[in-house]
This record gives sequence, structure tokens and C-alpha cells, in this order.
Amino acid sequence: MKGKLYGVSTGPGDPELMTIKAVTIIDACPVIAVPRTAGKKHLALEIASQVCELSGKEIIFLDSPMSRDPDVCEKAHENAAGLIAKFLESGKDAAMLNIGDISVYSTFSYIAERIAALGYEYEVCPGVTSFCAAAASLKIPLVQGNEPLVLIPSEDCIDANKTFVLMKRARSLVKTLEGDEIYAAESCGLENEKLYRSADELPLESGYFTTIIAKKKYNGGKKI
Repeated sequence: MKGKLYGVSTGPGDPELMTIKAVTIIDACPVIAVPRTAGKKHLALEIASQVCELSGKEIIFLDSPMSRDPDVCEKAHENAAGLIAKFLESGKDAAMLNIGDISVYSTFSYIAERIAALGYEYEVCPGVTSFCAAAASLKIPLVQGNEPLVLIPSEDCIDANKTFVLMKRARSLVKTLEGDEIYAAESCGLENEKLYRSADELPLESGYFTTIIAKKKYNGGKKI
């Protein structure tokens, strides 16, 4: 019998934000797959290791290049799927860890497509997003009433009367939001968490794991 791949969300950083389902899946899987950047960082594993028993499990690292080159990314995804498939073929279930929620800008979605194409089953376990955790830490609502929420990795669709969640090295986008209500959380849920309540507070060298919440307020076409 072939094994199954589970995409498991580990939340933004605080291990207590991992779901019971996520912990149950990780504890049950003999193989743990972990995306790893060029700097050999694997935050998702560090989070999970604080609440899950990982001793005796096979830990495999999936190289995840921080590149926008489609050919580079394609090769990495193919290699990762091929590596995981070897364990699934032998009948072992595997849990692939992803920080935040697995449906938001995660590597898993690309690998899952390839795993399915190879004839294996997969399941997805949701989790707490970085922007929900950031809003909680900042003690602000993301949206109220009929306000829309827009999640973007770039400034392409910033216009009016929306709350924007800016991700993926979002500090460079703040210049497009001058005068708006800006909040940010860096390394939300981790020991080095930092919270900011204005664009002026946000340092130029904020880290990759910085989430910005920008509220643009308009009234009758005029900004308020």
C-alpha cells in the first residue's frame, strides 16, 4: 500500500498556535519533509519540534531556492516531489511542514500537484496565518463591517478603501502607502518578535518574515 503525503501548517512561530490536528498528523507520520532555504534555515521544523515527538522519524530536507526564475523553481519542485515519492512508494506516510497556513504562498502547493500527478494521495491541514497572528499581537482588527481584505505580495493592486496584508519582503512596499494607517509584525510569535504601529517605526532592514497591515480609508472618494 502506498503512503500518503500530508501538507501540515505549523503556524507563524508560536508552537502553541499549532492545531491539534497538525500535531496528530506529525506524530503519526514516520517521515517529515522540511523545506530549507539556501541559508539552511528550517523554521517550520523548529516550531514543530517544540510540541511534537520527532525522535526516530526520518527527516528529509527539501531545498527551496528563494528565486523568481521559473526554471530554478520548477527543478526544485520536481526534485522535492521525487524525493518524497520514494518514501510514499515504500508505504510510508510523510508530513511536509510549512510555516503559517499551507494555502498561502506555500511551497507545498507546487509539490502536491506533482505528487498527485505521480499517482499518490495527499491531504492538507490548515493553520494560523502570519497576518491573523500579527493582528492579534498588535491588538487590531484586520477588517470590520463590510471592509474588504486584500492579501498581496506586491503593490500592484493597492488603490482604495481596503485593508492590505503585505507579505514577501514587504518593507519595500511601504513607500506606496505613505499617509495610511500602517502596522507591522516581524517574526510574529517567535522570541525575537517586534511590533510596529507606524511606517516611521518600521526599520529599512526588516526581515523576510515581516507582515505589514495597511489600512486605506476613504469616504466618498476622498481619503479620511
